[in-house]
Amino acid sequence: MMLASYLMFLWALVVAAGDETTFAGGILGVGLGLVPAVFAVAAWVSQHPHALGATLAACGFWLLVVVPLGIFNLPLGLVAGFGVGGIAAFRLGPHADRKSRLVAIGLTVLYTMALQVLFPAIALFGSAPLPFIAIALADTYRERYV
Repeated sequence: MMLASYLMFLWALVVAAGDETTFAGGILGVGLGLVPAVFAVAAWVSQHPHALGATLAACGFWLLVVVPLGIFNLPLGLVAGFGVGGIAAFRLGPHADRKSRLVAIGLTVLYTMALQVLFPAIALFGSAPLPFIAIALADTYRERYV
């Protein structure tokens, strides 16, 4: 679902570069409508004890990050937004903490920036799944080594 939402935002950006603004608005609306569903599924699948509150917090964090960053660089803003939202949406396990997740998302954003400079086409599509993968890797690292 996150990939679908991410790609809808990118598709709307490409279509808006042309003259079809009404079509771009519809695509953007679908992508925006999928965002709460992405975080709701993440909270439900991870068995978050307060799934509704986590979903609402994740959507709020997503908006706070994507709007300012997305104005300048949409793919980077989406990666950061889904990452910060994922921190709130996924349940914290016994060894997981928000600080390690935030560091992982920061490294993911830096990696996405480097990809955009070196390989722009790969960065557009390759960075879509990275935020949730980074959260999972941060939790696994904390569980095994800390």
